[in-house]
Amino acid sequence: MGHDLATRAELVKLAQALGTTTEEIAFLAELPHTTIRRVRERAVATLYDEHRAAFQRVAMIARLLPTAVNVRIALRAFTPLLAARIASEMTPDRAAELANRMPVEYLAQACVHLDPRRAAPLVHRVQPHRIVAVVMELIGQGDFVTLGRLLDTATESIVRDVTATASTEALLQIGFYAESDEQLTRVVALLPPARLRGIVRDALAGPPELQAAGLALADRLTDDDLRGRLTEYAAEADDDTLTSLLHTAIDEGALAELLTAVTAMSEQAQLRMLTLPALNEPHILGHLVRAVEKHKLWPRIAPLVSLMDDDLRRRIAAAAEGRTNFR
Repeated sequence: MGHDLATRAELVKLAQALGTTTEEIAFLAELPHTTIRRVRERAVATLYDEHRAAFQRVAMIARLLPTAVNVRIALRAFTPLLAARIASEMTPDRAAELANRMPVEYLAQACVHLDPRRAAPLVHRVQPHRIVAVVMELIGQGDFVTLGRLLDTATESIVRDVTATASTEALLQIGFYAESDEQLTRVVALLPPARLRGIVRDALAGPPELQAAGLALADRLTDDDLRGRLTEYAAEADDDTLTSLLHTAIDEGALAELLTAVTAMSEQAQLRMLTLPALNEPHILGHLVRAVEKHKLWPRIAPLVSLMDDDLRRRIAAAAEGRTNFR
């Protein structure tokens, strides 16, 4: 289906930041996802810094008025966009004081427009139960891009409260759009084993979009041991489920993520993956070899070679040399 998962996520995030569609910026898909991210960060900085002086003046006026008056003015005169821009220029304590008195639906809409560079101090001062309510409201709206951006501001208690009630689909989608690999890893590490196992099971049983999000999650983890735990849970699935995951990885441009997951498995699980009947199909091997070459993964998967039988090694060597006619 085109480009790799990281590029796809960055295009969606850039489109939302610019108020456009991914189709309108599809020409950027040929760039590395890290470059698209830099474009987005600079665009966001430009958009939020424009007219900043005007919002600072409004914030200064609001500082002189009682909280109850400010809340009434905001709800009657300001859209959530304007309220978010003004809140970004207030002191975190003052902005949180107002946020704690506003309707959850209004706050959820405002979060979409909150300056990501100034969000954390404000979010950390809002009452935790209201934060959880806003998160659930955004999940209900399907705004996983905003939630992925705000994940960097999440405290341990917020993570525990949200993950206890949110669906697997929501958690995987939030992770797909998360900004920081390190924070994403910290969040996943907080989940109890039973919840992690359930997320892996639900992802494997879900539609291709959910399977791809699961692969992206495992790939982004900065803790190899944690990635290994997730991949071991995945290896417990039956052959049909794992074959479905392989086909999803091909269709969704996620073979690099799948191969990374396999390298994190135990030797027993790796042996099982290497004996999947689907690997007897020449076009499947063709896709795998091309992914390894494109992403320069030969050194990483080299240990797998010793686990292969002679026939699979010969067929992979032939594929790498271009002697197999892939369909």
